[in-house]
Amino acid sequence: MRKQSIILLGVAMVVTFLGLVLVQFNYFNTLIDMRRAHFDKGVKQSLYQTCRILEEEETINYLNEALQSEGKDMHDELVKAGILPMPATLKSFHPTSFNSNIAHDLHNRLKKNYIRQKVMMTDVAMKWLKEAPEQPIEQRINTKHVEDLLERELTNMGIETPFFMALVNYQGEHVYESASFDTTNISHDYYSQILFPNDYNPKMNLLRVYFPKRDGYIFQSMFQSAFTSIIMSVVLFLTFVFTIYLMIRQHRVAEIKTDFMNNMTHEFKTPISSISLASQMLNDENIAKSPELMKRISRTIGDETKRLSFQVEKVLQISLLENEKAIMKFKEADVNTIIEDVVENFNIKVKSKGGSIESDLMATESLATVDELHFTNVIFNLLDNAVKYAKPDEPLHLVVRTRNNDDCSQLIIKIEDNGIGISKEHLKKIFEKFHRVPTGNVHNVKGFGLGLAYVYKMIQKHNGTIKAESELGVGTIFTIVIPTLKK
Repeated sequence: MRKQSIILLGVAMVVTFLGLVLVQFNYFNTLIDMRRAHFDKGVKQSLYQTCRILEEEETINYLNEALQSEGKDMHDELVKAGILPMPATLKSFHPTSFNSNIAHDLHNRLKKNYIRQKVMMTDVAMKWLKEAPEQPIEQRINTKHVEDLLERELTNMGIETPFFMALVNYQGEHVYESASFDTTNISHDYYSQILFPNDYNPKMNLLRVYFPKRDGYIFQSMFQSAFTSIIMSVVLFLTFVFTIYLMIRQHRVAEIKTDFMNNMTHEFKTPISSISLASQMLNDENIAKSPELMKRISRTIGDETKRLSFQVEKVLQISLLENEKAIMKFKEADVNTIIEDVVENFNIKVKSKGGSIESDLMATESLATVDELHFTNVIFNLLDNAVKYAKPDEPLHLVVRTRNNDDCSQLIIKIEDNGIGISKEHLKKIFEKFHRVPTGNVHNVKGFGLGLAYVYKMIQKHNGTIKAESELGVGTIFTIVIPTLKK
């Protein structure tokens, strides 16, 4: 897939995800508004129902008291008139003692009493309508009863969250407050209902309710759906990111493979061409008559064969390491000696490039458990890498140093050069497979990008570490740390 296509797909995924987030945000806002409106409606309905019950209870209680008082007066009049017996003679009283005249008289008296009670009811109602509103609101109702009623009505509406209640008289004074009721934190987030709105001369006495955990209660009621939606969005986002990452990685791998094939073709083609040309020259009879020329051709074939073999070996090394099948032959060895041999052999190549190499092997404890072959390749690859990235206008100077840490439990190896250096951008990736540091604007350094990856893997196999420090235009320092045999 082309880079432009990946970018367009990435933009489309981002826009889609942002659109989804926006839709979810609007949905939750709408849902919150609906839950809040439902909550408000339930609270207002509960307040209205509570105040209606209080009004009904007051009316019934007022009439019961009046009727009880009037009923006692009527009973006393009937006893006084001789219609009903005295309490003391109640046991001797029998309905058969009534004659027809007494029954007729009783009927008339009851009829008059009905008319009288009807008038009395009207008088009592008018008296209640006039007198009740004049009483202080705190005397007209029982606050504990009001709280119980309100809690019951809220429960009936499906609202189960703590609340504070207050009674506010017509002068705006709080004549009653629930325990822990804090008026300083109420602001305007409360609900009010007029008490006894049907009074003959109603006053603005208010029943006020405040829910300190209202918002939390509303959000809690939709927590499950919100949590599920957030989890799905996060999963979708991570899927988008992972998909884009895989696409970018595949694109990079494709570029690396193309670059690898191009470099491998170049690295293999040159020695093969040289060997092929040399073999053709050997078929010339005139060449066979010149021992000196034959020796030169033979040397060329040998050098190019070694070069080809070296490239193949590097590819095979990485392949074996990738599959964890590399056969390591560890044994005790003097690392200073190994480094000294590599420096001596590599000195010819450095001098042929007009450079110089210096060794400063100061480690007193240089015995370690190493695979001589692979460790030799490690040092050789680092030195060869320095030659590749030498400055074209300045002689190469290499320094190989060894030393120990304070307790001689570790061997520290430093390989320094005065080459072109490595930028911070590429310094983080130099140990990755197929990564090659460009010189200028193109990758004009021959190789597969496998050398440093091989070095990194091999140092890990030796239970060691390797790091690189570099500065553009100054040079690079590779530092290797491996354990020694000293305990």
